[in-house]
Amino acid sequence: MSHLQRVFVAVPLDDSLRAAVADLQRQLEDAGAVARWTRPEQLHFTLRFLGEIPPAQVARVKVAAREAATGAAPFPISLRGLGAFPSFQRPQVVWIGVADGREPLQALAGRLGQTLARQRFPMEPKPFRAHLTLARVRSTRNWGELVRALGSFKEIEVGTQQIDRLVVIESHLSPKGSLYTPLEEVALTPHEK
Repeated sequence: MSHLQRVFVAVPLDDSLRAAVADLQRQLEDAGAVARWTRPEQLHFTLRFLGEIPPAQVARVKVAAREAATGAAPFPISLRGLGAFPSFQRPQVVWIGVADGREPLQALAGRLGQTLARQRFPMEPKPFRAHLTLARVRSTRNWGELVRALGSFKEIEVGTQQIDRLVVIESHLSPKGSLYTPLEEVALTPHEK
């Protein structure tokens, strides 16, 4: 019997934006925010989480990613504004939003959803929400400091980058957190006119 692979499709951050986000995380931590921070090397936009699937389905995810990237032009995004799920008053996930480029990122996630559906994966029941997870909050300890820190950075502008590829990633759970292995990287390639 073959093993299952925990797989998702993402858009990676470039080194410059990754460094800017890591700096923001340090500022939040210095302001008293207690949370489990996403490691800088793992920052990405998850377009679709597939969960644990067999290798044959992983191959179909790669096909879907290639199809979604074909005909999709690269586009710029900018990160601006902190938020929290479910709310600022009771944060469990701290994120930064996408300002410019939100619509093309949502369209890319939609393209991926359609190509995955053609590969017999179910449609995602929830709409795609363009955000970058900065941290997960596991304890109510120091919530007041966290809420104050989030409020002081609520409208922060972090930086920009060009979105130019998709990556199919396998996630391995470990006691030290998730470990990511890229399985396939595909460039966004617009159709020739």
